[in-house]
Parts: sequence; structure tokens; C-alpha cells
Amino acid sequence: MRTIAIWLAIWATAGAVPLGAVIVDRVAITVGNKVITESEIDLRIRLTAFEGDEKPDFSLAARRQAAQRLIEQKLVEREMEVGRYPRVAPEAAKQVTAAAALTLKDAGLTPDDLARDLAWQRELLTFLSLRFRPAVQVTDQDVEKYFKEQSLKGELNDLRAQIEEKLTGERADKELDLWLQDQRKRTRIEYLEKDLVEDAK
Repeated sequence: MRTIAIWLAIWATAGAVPLGAVIVDRVAITVGNKVITESEIDLRIRLTAFEGDEKPDFSLAARRQAAQRLIEQKLVEREMEVGRYPRVAPEAAKQVTAAAALTLKDAGLTPDDLARDLAWQRELLTFLSLRFRPAVQVTDQDVEKYFKEQSLKGELNDLRAQIEEKLTGERADKELDLWLQDQRKRTRIEYLEKDLVEDAK
């Protein structure tokens, strides 16, 4: 039997629709007990394009890429729920999005769409900082090696803090990637829309 979460996702989408209207938002992927719908994939494409000042690309390759980003988001969201990491209310970003309302409309988005995505990006940065950065170690040797390899101009001592921050960020990102790979192996991910499965590598 399909999980209750699938039906909840569909009902949540249909909540404000008048009786008699038909809502079809097919579930494309299940990630554990979470679902990714086709409309979420389209929304992810529109948001990525808008934030990058590009035209939305709804090709199969782009949909697969968006699907993978959403899978990772669901995995992180689950960990944040379990670990009770701080969450950001979308309302915190509404002042930023209100000024872009007309541009958003042209992109097929609403201010709430963008506010929720900006809130998610802040949550992800918080998760990264709390979950992975504390374990990262950057030594003086690491800093000196980077300084020499990059042939940076200026004094090492003046750039030390900047280099440490860069190396810490890069290593935290790598730890996140490794964690996501592990979570993908541990989590049942089912593609109901088979075209979204990444090509075998």
C-alpha cells in the first residue's frame, strides 16, 4: 500500500481548491516517507532559473537534475527534523520577495515560492555550519600550502583568516556530499516517474 504521506501531499496541494475542481499532482519520487511531486520538480526548475537570472529549462536532463536536488533536500530535511535543527520561517524573507512580485509573476512564481526557497537556503547553511563545520580541522600547514599553491598576492598573515574560512567551507561541503551519498544508500528512494532516474554511470 502506498504511504499515507503521498496522499497527504496531494491533499495539501488541493486544500484551497473549490469543490468539483480536479487536482492532479502526481508523485514522482518517494524518499523514505517523504514525497516529491511533479509540481515540486517544475517549481525547483523555475526557482533555480529565476535565482540565476536564466530561462527555465524543462528538458528531461534538467528535470533529472532538479529531482536530484530535491532528493538531497528531503534527506537534509529529515535529518533536521530528527536533530531538531533551527528552522527559518518563510515570512522572514517576504520583505525581499515583495519588491520582486511582478518579476516573479512573469517567471511563473509567487512571492511565497521564493520566500520558502530563501528560507530553505538559510536552513541549509545553518545545518552545514552546525552539523559539519565543527568537525573540520584546518592546520597552519594547510593554510600555508594553499597560499603557495594559489600564488596569492599579499602577506600570509593578512590572508590567513580568509584562507581558513575558504578551506573550512570547502571541506564542510565535501563532508556534506559524503553524508548525502551515505544517506542515499541507507534510504529507500523509489522513482514512480521512471524517466527521472539518472543514467547509469
